[in-house]
Amino acid sequence: MFNIPEKYYIGKDIALKDFIPQNLKPNDKKKIRDCVNSARLEYQIVGEDIPSVNNEEYHCETIQFYDISVNDIKQSGYIAKTYQSIIKSLCIIRLHDIGKELYSFALKRLSQINEEQIIVTDSMLTDTYPTVLEHEGKDELHKLLDYESIKNKTDKINFYTEMYCKAYILKNNKAYSKSQELLDGNAWYDTVRMNRMLTYYQGMVNAKKSLKNVNTNVEKININKEIKKYIELLDKEL
Repeated sequence: MFNIPEKYYIGKDIALKDFIPQNLKPNDKKKIRDCVNSARLEYQIVGEDIPSVNNEEYHCETIQFYDISVNDIKQSGYIAKTYQSIIKSLCIIRLHDIGKELYSFALKRLSQINEEQIIVTDSMLTDTYPTVLEHEGKDELHKLLDYESIKNKTDKINFYTEMYCKAYILKNNKAYSKSQELLDGNAWYDTVRMNRMLTYYQGMVNAKKSLKNVNTNVEKININKEIKKYIELLDKEL
C-alpha cells in the first residue's frame, strides 16, 4: 500500500472478535459483524526515521495502514467513521468489497479533557475505484501518496497531513482550476503553508457546496465573494 517500505510491514490478520470493541452498543457490534468480512493490519510506521510527536496536543508514535473487507462498499462510510474514532493512531484504512475499493483518512488530536481519548478533527473518504481494473484516479492517488513522493517527513503528523491533504485535493480537484499545480508544488515542505493550504481548500469546497442550497441573489453573491477570496488565497500558495 503506497509503496511503504518493507521494514514497516506487519501483515497481521485481526480476528473479528478482537476487532469489535467490547464497549460498543450491541446494535453497533451486530452491524460490524454483518458488514465486515476480514480485517488486517498491513503496515505500521514506527521508530524515529520519521520523528514521533509527543506534546499536549498529540501523542503520535505510529501511523497504521489497515485493510478491511466489507460485504458492500456502501457500508464503508459507517465502518470508516467507527474505526477512525476507535483507533487512536493516525491511520489509513483501505475498504473494499469484491469489486470496489476506497480509502479512509482522519486527522486526530488528543482530547483536552481526557488525554486517553482522541478527537477526530477532519475525516474523508476517497472516491470509489475498481479493485482490479486500472483506473486513472486510483493510479494518481497511489502516485501522490507513494512513500517516496511524500515531501514533509519532518515528523509523523506532517507526513500524514500531507497524505490527507493530497487525497483531499485530488478528490475535489475540479473545485480549483490550479489543483494540479498545488499538488506538484513545493508548499509541502513548509508545515505552516501546507496546513494553511488545506484550510483554504476546504473552505472553498464547502462554500461551493453551500452555494447549491441558497435561493436569494444576495446569498449567492456573498458566497461567491467567499469562494473568490479562497481562490485568491490558494493562488498565493502556488
